[in-house]
Amino acid sequence: MKKLTKKQLENIKTKLIPFWKKYWEIHRVYNDEILKLEKKMNKSLSLPIELEFFYVDGECVGIGAEDYSMREFFPLIQDLKIGT
Repeated sequence: MKKLTKKQLENIKTKLIPFWKKYWEIHRVYNDEILKLEKKMNKSLSLPIELEFFYVDGECVGIGAEDYSMREFFPLIQDLKIGT
């Protein structure tokens, strides 16, 4: 493949705009659903600390205390790989 010219790149960027918009819409909905799940999890467990899904390099690896200083009392629980 030949290197793209600036004009070609600009044309492609323009065509990518709707895909970026759709990506961010999907991403927002996904994040909203994760927040709802975390609230449900915390309400169900009724612990004195708030828990959250913990991510490394963009991948969820476990559940841990939302406040990092509380991880001394509630360690990270790694992904249990249920249903995979």
